Amino acid sequence: MTESLAKARDPWKPCDLRGIYPDCVSSELFNEIGKAIGTILSMGGRVLVAGDFRHGTPQLKTALSVGLLSTGIDVVDAGQIPTPIAYFAARQVNARAGLIVTASHNPATYNGLKLMLGSSPITPEQLAEIRELTGRREFRQGNGRLEAFDPIPEYARTTLERWDHLRGSCRMQIVLDAGNGAWSGIAPAILQDLGFQVICISCIADGSFPDRSPDCAVASNLIRLCTEVSRHPGSIGIAWDGDGDRIAFVDEDGEFVTPDEIALLMVDAVLRTQENSYAPGGKFVVDIKCSDVVRRAIEQRGGTALLEKTGHAFMRGRMVAEQALLGLDACGHYFFQELYGGDDGLFAALFLLDVLRKRAETLAEARRTLPQMFSSPEFRIPAVLLSYANAAEALSMAFPGAVISEIDGLRFALNDGVVLIRESGTEPVLSLHVEGFNAAAHRRILSQCLTSLPEAVPLVRGELQRITT
Repeated sequence: MTESLAKARDPWKPCDLRGIYPDCVSSELFNEIGKAIGTILSMGGRVLVAGDFRHGTPQLKTALSVGLLSTGIDVVDAGQIPTPIAYFAARQVNARAGLIVTASHNPATYNGLKLMLGSSPITPEQLAEIRELTGRREFRQGNGRLEAFDPIPEYARTTLERWDHLRGSCRMQIVLDAGNGAWSGIAPAILQDLGFQVICISCIADGSFPDRSPDCAVASNLIRLCTEVSRHPGSIGIAWDGDGDRIAFVDEDGEFVTPDEIALLMVDAVLRTQENSYAPGGKFVVDIKCSDVVRRAIEQRGGTALLEKTGHAFMRGRMVAEQALLGLDACGHYFFQELYGGDDGLFAALFLLDVLRKRAETLAEARRTLPQMFSSPEFRIPAVLLSYANAAEALSMAFPGAVISEIDGLRFALNDGVVLIRESGTEPVLSLHVEGFNAAAHRRILSQCLTSLPEAVPLVRGELQRITT
């Protein structure tokens, strides 16, 4: 088995678990993980267990809970709910850990586990400790208690109270694409309670994801949503991933809005005062994969941009450590100080709707005020074609005068652009990002990358043709 294939089959990722169910992610494994976590935690307190709507989730939840109970840990079962509601529920019951069975945006054949210890996402070191103990199988014995808890009514009440000022203030129609995921039943009801006119597509939870991929960050997965928005003048499109923490938007012209554009609108709203000037101060955690335009916009408005490694655990951990105002992710996660540094796809939707209300603009109108960005989509190069070591060496030779940072892979800051090469944390692929500060720089830098990485040429030839015509 090649190293890349072995890495693909290994469900243990840097800060969570992901793998094909039940081959790589099984009930037996989750039972032992439950025992390991229960052994690591001291006696007393409760652990919250929840999950998404994938077909294997009920079995994995049960196995995880049984493992915890066998070590004397009490378990609160919050059912099958969006991941953001699971975070909310963990705070409600003062859980010592929150375990969410989900593979997030991965295909239907996958499942996995997101972990919180206390109020913080798990670190790579903590997950390594759980893995090591799972392998040793030296578990504590005990008899915990199981209780059920439904957090949805209180989450809905809190959300309606927080965003009550939107009631009746925004007459636009919202086309919701829940992607057959975890927000399918809950989000439409809350938005309707706030007075929005809601049109639903793919709002029946189904773990096989029959209507589209659960990854809402890919524009091609939202063609149906774009078409439906175009059929309803003045509407806005909102889509979520499988477990509901990622979000994507479509403007009234039926155009996919990039996460970088949403980030710019949010940054402007957070730093802008009632006098339409910018209040200095405030930290923003920025995913290393975001456009450099986002970093520069923060700095120009008097904020501090903190570049961070890609991944929920890294972003949220930095949010908490820095007491940052906002966290901006390149794939549609948005982290809020108000949510204890956490992300919530529905909260982010309401936040943006409020931004548009304050601006008295539609999303398409607001987009037209933003600076132009000259960047390519993420190029994903299979690791079997090109190793990270070889790619890093080739790019280092291609850009000898660049300022290099190693937060996550290698980021080459040039006088007129940015290049980022990194290994995916969840799949056996390399991720290549190329950005120029103008169109000519973008073309030149991309051409230099392709000269240095001939293995990538077949994968990006179409993009190169697009930007040179």
